[in-house]
Amino acid sequence: MRIHANPVSTALMHPTRRALYLALLGADEHTTVQLQKIVNVDRYNLYHHLQKLADLGLIINHRDEGRARWWCVLQRVPLPNDGHTMNNDGNEIQIDLSSPLAQAKAKRLIAEMQEWISEKVELENYSLESIKFTGRKL
Repeated sequence: MRIHANPVSTALMHPTRRALYLALLGADEHTTVQLQKIVNVDRYNLYHHLQKLADLGLIINHRDEGRARWWCVLQRVPLPNDGHTMNNDGNEIQIDLSSPLAQAKAKRLIAEMQEWISEKVELENYSLESIKFTGRKL
């Protein structure tokens, strides 16, 4: 028996496509060069992911100026849950750390962060459940 997932949800679970879609949701439009800087992938992979989102009707290359291609959101859809939750004003993101692998990676990240912050974070006696980041949208 085969289980077929919603192709839009499946596409938006990919971190690069999700980042592209979120970047375009947050602006009227972006050029390919701007998007490449945001998601930090090579041009070939960028076009692959942009085309996948365009094929699903989520985004569109709505104009070309010289060599610049401009992209914008064509269809707004709810993002699938990837274990991250964001508060209503968009300035906090909470990441679920229920898996042992996620906990181990989070502890390594926090240990590395201690090198550039002045606070010592003691985690030996804690089982991490989630990690929360607070900031403001750019």
